[in-house]
Amino acid sequence: MPRDERQRQKKLIKRRKKKANATGRWRCAQNTATTSPRALIRKAREYPILECLINEDWEEDDSEGLVRILIARKQPDGNIAFGVYLVDMFCLGLKNTFCNVGYSPSRYRREVRPKSTHPSKPKKCPPELAHQIVYQAIDYAAQFGFKPQKDYKWSRYLLEERGVLEESYDLAFGKDGKPFFIAGPYDNVDVIMRRLEKHAGPSNYHYFIPLDGPPDDDFPFVDLEDEG
Repeated sequence: MPRDERQRQKKLIKRRKKKANATGRWRCAQNTATTSPRALIRKAREYPILECLINEDWEEDDSEGLVRILIARKQPDGNIAFGVYLVDMFCLGLKNTFCNVGYSPSRYRREVRPKSTHPSKPKKCPPELAHQIVYQAIDYAAQFGFKPQKDYKWSRYLLEERGVLEESYDLAFGKDGKPFFIAGPYDNVDVIMRRLEKHAGPSNYHYFIPLDGPPDDDFPFVDLEDEG
């Protein structure tokens, strides 16, 4: 083979290898993008609901209006995606929430399920009821200037879009016809009180500020803003 032809063949092989490497890197990037936590969470409504749990004492008089909800969905690979929602039906609406994906069934049962409604025990909950509690609590709190906790922008994907499920339950929000703020250890009391004074009006709300109290939850959670 002439020398010029050998050089041409070497250059051609080199270009093909370079192109193949670039294609491989692109495919790897595409696979990573579609399996990142944020991408999986955005698709969560496509996954079937595996179970829906609520704290068993949520309707009792001494519940302080707090409802703890867990919604778990089964991913196509068999792992579990889940959202946890701490709802204050008396005043603040969706007070805390977070979600995660890619938990094996055993890890989910071991790490998530037992803590989801702590300190109360969990019981099964119709998805329609869970959704109605979350959505209507958000509506109620909005009257007084309160928005859902910031991570709702992610955990909302574990819920069906509003309107998909019926809202047929008769739910009561507030206490004795007025918002009732019970301060937790992480609440900004001054801000909350000012908003109640502004939006509810003087003497149109109740409040209770204990000296101390336990944290609202003890879940570790990944900040999805730092992913990818």
